[in-house]
Amino acid sequence: MSANTKQRQLGVGIGLLAIWGIIAWFFYAPTTPMSEQEIDAYMVKVQNLLEQSFVMPEGSGMDPRGLEGAMGDLRAFAERDDGKAIYMVNLMKWREGELSFPPIADPEVAATIANAEDADIAYNERLFWTLLENNSHTAYLSRTEPNALNYGTAAGADADGWGEIGIFRYNSRRDFFNMITSDTYLSAMYLKMVSMGAIAIAPSQPHGLLFNPMPNMPVLMFFVLVILYLVYLLLSGRTGK
Repeated sequence: MSANTKQRQLGVGIGLLAIWGIIAWFFYAPTTPMSEQEIDAYMVKVQNLLEQSFVMPEGSGMDPRGLEGAMGDLRAFAERDDGKAIYMVNLMKWREGELSFPPIADPEVAATIANAEDADIAYNERLFWTLLENNSHTAYLSRTEPNALNYGTAAGADADGWGEIGIFRYNSRRDFFNMITSDTYLSAMYLKMVSMGAIAIAPSQPHGLLFNPMPNMPVLMFFVLVILYLVYLLLSGRTGK
């Protein structure tokens, strides 16, 4: 192997590891928590969104306390900002029957939606790039199985009917608020409202495990093997073997 080839291998290896290190730092290093002034500004934007941008369909299953309760929860969520990533766990129940679209709905989009699942798919498709622009992504999305366990519920309680579970990762709470106050979110939020019969949202943060959340094992092994090969190239380039 020529000296030039070894130098190229060494350069490529160092470059790829450096790129990985920058991306890992960007996604895992805590950011600066939001200031009180930032929180106040976000609350004004969110309240305007909730008051003016759409009308929640009757019986939507949203916060029964109304706007004041929702805003109180959002402010408390913002004030707990520690600069770390946040995962929003969504447990969703599809709306049954005919969908009711608010006045701000795009007529062309509404004409293509036959049921609640179609509305939710359209919502997720619209927000895909907006999530990426705000350093966020879908971590997990799945349809639920019929409830066969019913642990923790009262006897005879109807715990069935949940249709989908979605987990979304935000690099920080600031990124979350940037996303929900964006123009794209503003124009797509009504799709979520008309599709949901009920929704439970729980902010959460990983804890207790070294690799948490654990990536898909084949994907993890692929990157482990690639990294091992890069390390091999680096070592072989140094030793000249």
